[in-house]
Amino acid sequence: MRDVSLWRGLLGVEKTVIERLEFDESAELLVAHVRPTSRARGRCGVCARRSPGYDTGEGRRTWRALDLGTVRAVLEADAPRVTCREHGVVVASV
Repeated sequence: MRDVSLWRGLLGVEKTVIERLEFDESAELLVAHVRPTSRARGRCGVCARRSPGYDTGEGRRTWRALDLGTVRAVLEADAPRVTCREHGVVVASV
C-alpha cells in the first residue's frame, strides 16, 4: 500500500489529492492540505453537477477529519464558488 493510500484511508477522504501534511507537536494537531482530484473539481456542492467557476470564495477553509488516536486531524482546502444551473452560486464540492 502506498503512503498516499494509507493517509487517505486514515483521514477518511476520497477523490482527494493530499498535497502536504504538517504536524504541530505542541498542539498534537495534524493538518492535511488537500484539493479535489481533477475529475471532482468544479462541481456543485449540492448536486455534484459540473458547473462553471464563479470566484475563489473566501480563501482556505478547514474541516475536522478522523482523529488519529490522541492526535486531532484537520483538512485544509480552497473553497471556490461555482454557478450551478439549478442551485445558483454555491460553494464547490470539496
